[in-house]
Amino acid sequence: MFYLSLSAVNEDENKIFQAQLYELYGAAVLKAAQTILNGRQDAEDVLQDTFLKIIPHLGRLRELDPDERKGYLIQTAKHVSYDKLRRIKKEKKAAEKQLEASEAYELDLAGGYDADTLYKAVAQLDERERYVIYARFEAELTYEAVAAQLGVSEGNARQIMSRALKKLRELMKGE
Repeated sequence: MFYLSLSAVNEDENKIFQAQLYELYGAAVLKAAQTILNGRQDAEDVLQDTFLKIIPHLGRLRELDPDERKGYLIQTAKHVSYDKLRRIKKEKKAAEKQLEASEAYELDLAGGYDADTLYKAVAQLDERERYVIYARFEAELTYEAVAAQLGVSEGNARQIMSRALKKLRELMKGE
């Protein structure tokens, strides 16, 4: 992976200098990224991105002493890691919204049923299932908030929702 960034450096002298930086500080940069990201693959991506990002600053890095170079590289890796974390969170939120939309579609039972039938079916759910349905679709709370309210994990709140939707579909078919 590192050699991809070397191809972006125009001068041979800079390629050699960047390779030396990688050999000296690559492990420290990787460790800093892993500390923030908790994942080897993402940390390796950050390592690559960090060495791509420093290309325009190689001249400045030459002027620094070794400790300052290491600090500069680690600080750059931290910034790149936090950027990656933000992207990961944004992608996760987008995926959750897509899941929520599919859940809303699944719950769109009123298409062939009146509200009274829906309320009767919801009343047959247990208390936690009713709460999750209300919290997600009426109060528009996140799974994280629902989980906190119930004192369960986010994954458990999702399971409760899934079971509740399945029961509702079965109850609506039966009426």
